[in-house]
Amino acid sequence: MVHAGVKLCVPLAVGTICMCLGVALVFVLDNIVHSMVNTKMTLTNTSAMYNSWKNPQAPVYMQFYVYDIINSYEVQHGKELPYVIQKGPYTYKGYRPKIDVHFNNNGTVSYTQNVTYFFDRSMSSGWDNETLTTINIPLISVASMARYMPDLLQTLIEALEKVSGAELFMKKTVAELLWGYDDDMLKFIMNLTKKRFIKSDKFGIFIGMNNSDNGMHTVYTSADKLNIIDKWQGLSSLPWWNDQYANMINGTDGSQTPPFSDRSKPTYLFSADICRSVYGVFEKEVEVRGITANRFVLDSYILGNVTDNPDNAAYCTPKNNCLPSGLLNTSVCHEGAPIVYSFPHFLYADKDVILPCMNPNKEEHQTLVEYDYVTGISMSVYKRMQVNVHLTRQKDISDLSEINDVYYPVLWLNESFTIDEASATKYKHMVLVPLYLAKITPWVVFGIGCLIVIIALILLARKQRRRYQTPLHGNSIQENHDKEPILDGATAEKA
Repeated sequence: MVHAGVKLCVPLAVGTICMCLGVALVFVLDNIVHSMVNTKMTLTNTSAMYNSWKNPQAPVYMQFYVYDIINSYEVQHGKELPYVIQKGPYTYKGYRPKIDVHFNNNGTVSYTQNVTYFFDRSMSSGWDNETLTTINIPLISVASMARYMPDLLQTLIEALEKVSGAELFMKKTVAELLWGYDDDMLKFIMNLTKKRFIKSDKFGIFIGMNNSDNGMHTVYTSADKLNIIDKWQGLSSLPWWNDQYANMINGTDGSQTPPFSDRSKPTYLFSADICRSVYGVFEKEVEVRGITANRFVLDSYILGNVTDNPDNAAYCTPKNNCLPSGLLNTSVCHEGAPIVYSFPHFLYADKDVILPCMNPNKEEHQTLVEYDYVTGISMSVYKRMQVNVHLTRQKDISDLSEINDVYYPVLWLNESFTIDEASATKYKHMVLVPLYLAKITPWVVFGIGCLIVIIALILLARKQRRRYQTPLHGNSIQENHDKEPILDGATAEKA
């Protein structure tokens, strides 16, 4: 019995060791996984991620929804608010390989991106040569600058408008509005002023942004600060806003964030389009092609008025000229053009700003980024913003002499990316499966240890029970009778 008990002590010890090892592995493997991910995600010119970072194969889609006005006469004469019809999407497939890559000695890498867009008819509602009626942004821009000039110059601009044949509303194709067209009024002013104020007679909302680079970026390469922007266009801070905090260049470009980022904290993004940094707050976990991701959204607080968000006072331009909620005046970084950004359909804007023809809703019009928690790689991005023009009455310019003060919507865009099926499958096999195995291994070891201990204890209990059990049947009973003592002589004689 003692020998059998000693034998059972061996599996009991083995099971206990397995249980302790399983508990230890929970903490050890977690640290190992973090260390391995941080090592893999550190960007170098020899790292596994370098080629996909330098030459991303998945396209970024630019979808433009352009507004076509149907009551231009009534608007120009102050009789009605603009009534526009949304047309689109007009979709362009964009590729952004990084060029002039240079690793610096301070743990950063500098590069530019060669941005090229190709029209994708299969994802569009029509061709981009379709014509629509839109606002004359060059005229509004020149008029806006003239507002602060002497009356004589305003009269001159009125004359230039007549000579050039400029009108407040004009017909242009989608491609012209986006990528540029020759403007007669700009040509007159450019020639008249010897290019002192206007350097080009072409205008397009995104002119110069196709088949071009988007400026020098310098970002950090270590995993703990991966893709966080250090400098943009050689600048450590922006020159446009009213305090040092608003001028800070914070966060990433949205394509990737550092691994294991704390989702309870905001994730910062820098957008050159709107000339400032913004931040997203965690909303919920979502599934993107079978991969769990953390969704961060830009909420109403980002473009809140100074009452709702006092920090936005720094974005009031000119100083103390603050706009209602939901609007951002970017004229300071767009050469004086009265461009005002908002979310599509004036999502989160003050009700007085929203035109009756607008239909804002969160699902279609909010900006969001969905990151994988482990690697920080973006599984999907939806950057949505609307380009508006601030129309104000100017008595010395006939086309604006009767117009009502209004924020006129020109178009909105959805710049989006979603990981494709092939990349998602590869990501699962290379990242999620090993992580899953690493996660369950400690508990498997712990479970095996528990099972061994339980079996050993059951066997030990049975051995102990048999040891103290009294025999009741068979030869043992007979042997007990044979060994009974002789109680008296009579019994002995009879026997």
